[in-house]
Amino acid sequence: MKPVMKKALAAVAVVGALASVVTGRENPAPAVVEPVQRVDTRLQVDADFDLTKLAERMSEGAKVDAFAPRNFSPVIPPQGEGKAAAARPEAPPLPFRYLGKMIEDGKTKIFLANGEESITATPGQRIGDYRIDKITEAEVRITYLPLKQQQSLPL
Repeated sequence: MKPVMKKALAAVAVVGALASVVTGRENPAPAVVEPVQRVDTRLQVDADFDLTKLAERMSEGAKVDAFAPRNFSPVIPPQGEGKAAAARPEAPPLPFRYLGKMIEDGKTKIFLANGEESITATPGQRIGDYRIDKITEAEVRITYLPLKQQQSLPL
């Protein structure tokens, strides 16, 4: 290497070393640190809250399942005892939508939609909790099997 090149590389190295030493010393750190004000984050308990019940439960050795399902909906009292006893359970609305029908060899088939699923059904066929009873020109008679209630699906 030429002597001029060596002097140039040495000068660059010296300037780099000085720059690394000087960097960060331009702004001195503040001398005074302000104290942090403490905030009480503990739960404030009302005076009428009874902790003895909790202590008794824990002393009895009761195991509490934190992941057990809970029902937080409010309890609604029945409107009338006579009305509640007289009311019969009703079948849910039909989940099917009529798409079309086809008559082949004298047998009628209907096409139904249940959500995204397409179903081909014939009289007497069972689809889940439902049974296709009769197919007419105007409607399809369907029985909800758990309650044995008939419903109709207009065509």
